[in-house]
Amino acid sequence: MTVRNLMEEIVGKVLKEMAAAQPELANLDPIHRDDMMAIALNKLPPRYTTTTRGEVIVKSQVRAQLESDVYRELTEAFKIVTKSPR
Repeated sequence: MTVRNLMEEIVGKVLKEMAAAQPELANLDPIHRDDMMAIALNKLPPRYTTTTRGEVIVKSQVRAQLESDVYRELTEAFKIVTKSPR
């Protein structure tokens, strides 16, 4: 296994969940969703792992708290992206 930042996977998962629940987010251009991911990832702490065991441990530790942090950061990123799209 290589070094992975699990936060990328978590942010991507939460973004998909948010898009499924919010039509205005689902209708965004994919490049704007990528921008949202980048903005959120830059504000969230990375969670690196190199093994499957480490991945399981990190995911179990961060699930509740970090998912709420991710929702918050993605909501802020949505405001930024919709206020000044490329």
